[in-house]
Amino acid sequence: MDSPLEVSEKAYEAPPTRFGEMPFGGWDGQQGSLDIRRAEDPAKKKTFGAGWADGLAEFRDDMREKETSRNQRRALVKEEEESFYVVGAEDAKFVDFGADVDDDEDFDDDDEGTWDETEGSFDEDDEDAFEGRAQRYADIEARYRAGRATGAVEFDLGADDDFFADGDDSDANSGDKLDRGIPSEMRCFDTAKIYVKAGDGGRGMVAFRREAFVAQGGPYGGNGGNGGAIYFEADEGINSLVGFRKKVHHRAEPGGNGGGKRMQGSDGRDRTVLVPPGVVVRNSETGEVIAEMLAHGHREMIIPGGRGGRGNASFKTAKNKAPQIAENGEEGMEMWVEMELRLVADVGIIGVPNAGKSTLLAGVSNAKPKIADYPFTTIVPNLGVVERDYARMVFADIPGLLEGASEGIGLGFEFLRHVKRTRVLVHVLDCTSKDVMDEYEAIRNEIHLFDPEVGEKPEIVALNKVDASEEAATRALELQEEFRAFGIDAHVVSALDGSGVAELVTATKKALDALPPVDYEAEARAAEARRGKVARAADGKELSDFEIVDDPYAFYVKGAAIERFVQMTNWDYFESFKRFAQVLKMSGVEQALNSAGAGEGDRIVIGKYEFEWSRDNRTGALYESWKAKMDEKPAGTTIQGSRHWPHAAG
Repeated sequence: MDSPLEVSEKAYEAPPTRFGEMPFGGWDGQQGSLDIRRAEDPAKKKTFGAGWADGLAEFRDDMREKETSRNQRRALVKEEEESFYVVGAEDAKFVDFGADVDDDEDFDDDDEGTWDETEGSFDEDDEDAFEGRAQRYADIEARYRAGRATGAVEFDLGADDDFFADGDDSDANSGDKLDRGIPSEMRCFDTAKIYVKAGDGGRGMVAFRREAFVAQGGPYGGNGGNGGAIYFEADEGINSLVGFRKKVHHRAEPGGNGGGKRMQGSDGRDRTVLVPPGVVVRNSETGEVIAEMLAHGHREMIIPGGRGGRGNASFKTAKNKAPQIAENGEEGMEMWVEMELRLVADVGIIGVPNAGKSTLLAGVSNAKPKIADYPFTTIVPNLGVVERDYARMVFADIPGLLEGASEGIGLGFEFLRHVKRTRVLVHVLDCTSKDVMDEYEAIRNEIHLFDPEVGEKPEIVALNKVDASEEAATRALELQEEFRAFGIDAHVVSALDGSGVAELVTATKKALDALPPVDYEAEARAAEARRGKVARAADGKELSDFEIVDDPYAFYVKGAAIERFVQMTNWDYFESFKRFAQVLKMSGVEQALNSAGAGEGDRIVIGKYEFEWSRDNRTGALYESWKAKMDEKPAGTTIQGSRHWPHAAG
């Protein structure tokens, strides 16, 4: 053969595979050459690449056809299942799946009754069959209503499977409407729920000074570092809470462990969560206000970091000059917090839906709100900066309000809270409507019902859409005189072509200048002082502040200080075990458990630590208990309290 790739005369016949036939001819054992010709196409004798590609293409086509067939069958089965029944319909039938129910047992082939296709009903001979089946369904329904037919299912054959489309509950007796909730765009704009966790404290070290010419150097173990804290900081570069939709968990760094030579562990880095000004932070579980971020740059601690554990150098006393004891670091606090954004703006633009509020904001600033000719085009507030006489004013376009907004109608709560921190209100009225005054009075009433203080803010009325028709322009002039008669500053404007807008902005600035300046930083500091200094859960608590809860499972000892003490105890050292027994006695926990009826071998739970109760506090008994717990550790676990170095063991 001239070449090792020359085609052999006779190829090995390969067995069938999942690809069909082998894509290559096979290996000729006699001549020692590879037959690269496809078995079904002798014309491609020396095209190795083409044969491999054809075989792969065949395999992919086959897999694609099988997958398509599976998807079609799956869709057919799903369609049949979904169209079978609808739970809870008014004319539902009841079937007891524990019983033998055959829909055809009353209509055998030998029955004389026949179906009348013209009348669409059975003959009169089958009335007994209908009565028997109706009685059977009635019995099942009675047992189902009484709670005895546990296997019964209520369903309605042939009902519309889109019964949730209109938001109605399928139960005709309830008449309740499904709550569609707040749109995601609105919900993520001004509300968010996140998880925050402070860093754990570092572990203390057990070490001794070993140095030449220094006999009995003594304990030399350092303390662990404190964990990082969680801070919230207001940043004017952020104007919504949308960023927290994908970033939910926020954790600070843990503190470093202590080292030898009394080296202190490094403190964990704090975690700063940037939020827009105007955010109110609440504890999700209790609803307590934790912080209010009002001014740019305002920084406030939400959760302090865990305390670092002490090393054995901190436990040296006159009686115990070589302690073999250290503490674990305190676990950092964690919680879910809810944030609510209340925009901090100078001017709030309010009005009914489709009154032209967004058009007005776009005309006086560089903001680009969504503008369209239908109500509720704006569902999230838009901010715009207006400059006038070398001064800056922040305008906020508040989504449209409806009558009943103070009761939550039309997302009223979500919209009205943004008005609370504005200083001046610009009320936009649609003069093309014949019920302008009714709309104005309805919005004013809702604002007063929501918060009387908001209703006392200075107000300027903008009579908008005077360019729409002569009737609208005439109505606007009449309303202007009527408002001014009541002492309300009203301006005839057209937000579309800009007529009268400059005078409106000038009047707004004049109203702002008449108000005293607001020091948001001072307000934030005052609110922080009212809440008090943020502290750890057990700070300032005594070990004697506890309670005993007698539960069938165990006796629970609950108390912030005693739980922290148990959590920070390093059980790898026997001296820690002895210290724990002494603290239980000195704090009164031992006496309280005995008084509560705790007996020998009863289960006691303090925080996350669980142990069996014993009244024998002798050193030998304590050592046996500690040794038994150490023996329960998995094989290969390093015991920190060992006297020997790990490499010297064995």
